[in-house]
Amino acid sequence: MDNRKLTHDQMKESFPGIEKITDTDVKPIIQKTEALKIVEKIGSHNITVEGENLKIATTPWVKENADLIRANKAGIIACMAELKARLAKKAEEIQARWVAKQAEQDAIDKPLIEAMHVRAAELRAQIPADHVEITVKQTGDLDGDPIMEYKAGEIKINWSDINIVGWASAVRPGAMGSFASICVTSISCEKLEAIKADRLATENKKAVAEKAEIDRVAAIFDTAKATGEKQELKRYMTDCNDPHEECSTDVVTVWAMPDGSEKTTRMHTW
Repeated sequence: MDNRKLTHDQMKESFPGIEKITDTDVKPIIQKTEALKIVEKIGSHNITVEGENLKIATTPWVKENADLIRANKAGIIACMAELKARLAKKAEEIQARWVAKQAEQDAIDKPLIEAMHVRAAELRAQIPADHVEITVKQTGDLDGDPIMEYKAGEIKINWSDINIVGWASAVRPGAMGSFASICVTSISCEKLEAIKADRLATENKKAVAEKAEIDRVAAIFDTAKATGEKQELKRYMTDCNDPHEECSTDVVTVWAMPDGSEKTTRMHTW
């Protein structure tokens, strides 16, 4: 597990101002023009440019100054284009700073990562001869605790069936916890084969049940076709679907019809 990559929100915390238009960004023209004043008044986030068309969020000020906006339409579009260009440049600068910062951190972390892998190799050498290593992957977390997935090949293994040999971790000096770790685990060959046999038996049992259900339904439809009368496929209870009825539970019946279709009826209970 490697936790070195920062999320987008963490990147924004590292570089305040990302994805925001600051006062500096809203000065693309040395001398403020009427168009720029309008953009600042409306708020650039309320203006969308589509080719030579403007879409502006309707506000009382916009309604009152519609003619002024139309008269400065070309200038407003130019201001928005300049703002967009400045934001793109700003994003590039932030990305470059981030890449440099990440490269610097990677260089610091490299020997720690290498030491972690050396320790993991030592732990793997401790796996019992009659065991096989299983892979460990963090799939999420619950209130800060990691949710782990254990697999032997494509077979998922329960936590209670594994043998934890040990953890190899990479910890930065002064840190409270690791930023990367490897959990070395194993399972006995005997237990793994037992799990495989149990899973296979469960799958076979499920397949037999599914085949029996298909045959049962087919036989009922055959009877409906032969007799020309509907036949009951299944029946179950469910919540009443009519608020005007004084009942809480309905009996739902699914019928096999002579023409091969299904029909559902519902009966209220009181």
